[in-house]
Amino acid sequence: MNINFEERDETKNSVAEFWSEYDGDFAGDILAPEIIKLSKKYIGEFVLDVGAGSGALVSRIPNAIGIDLAPKGPKVIKGDISKMPFENKKFDTVFATEVIEHLSNDILDNGLKEIARVLKPGGILIATIPYREDIKQNMVVCPKCGEKFHRVGHIQSFDETKIKNILEKRGFKIIKIQALPLGSMARHPFLKYSKWFFQRIGYFNPTNMFVVCRNG
Repeated sequence: MNINFEERDETKNSVAEFWSEYDGDFAGDILAPEIIKLSKKYIGEFVLDVGAGSGALVSRIPNAIGIDLAPKGPKVIKGDISKMPFENKKFDTVFATEVIEHLSNDILDNGLKEIARVLKPGGILIATIPYREDIKQNMVVCPKCGEKFHRVGHIQSFDETKIKNILEKRGFKIIKIQALPLGSMARHPFLKYSKWFFQRIGYFNPTNMFVVCRNG
């Protein structure tokens, strides 16, 4: 497939501009404490968060740094997942939380190559991804120009099979894939103690995948 690099760079610039002007909550602001609880045994000494946004995750982890097209935190630098300014085999753990769904196939493929490059052999990639999202349901229309777009820029939907195939193609070995209601778990920690009841009334339905895999 031929890649139009000018078009790709223009898209990245538009994405960076959108998130630079965005003043709402980032997904990581809400999910970070719960993600750290789930990830505790996989977090190594040196940690990278790709698409770190406000830095909610890295601010809670020693020796962690974030990278984002539109950085908004003191431990987050400006950079691109498909060309990261880090040396080979630098990190023990890489997070990519609520990021993958924003990427086109070619950028995702290049991004996973870069993650594999900066991860140590046997290092851990931890990702959270919206689970089986119906992209069409979250489309909105600009009242000024009439353009239709996803309200927070998602362009892909994933289930267990799709993400497993993509990661294994890039040489990652799956350790765990769980479908979880991460937002509900983060906002209402008590729910996990009555999980069976809330599942019956439809409140504990999974909204995200929690994915853990090993490099190489």
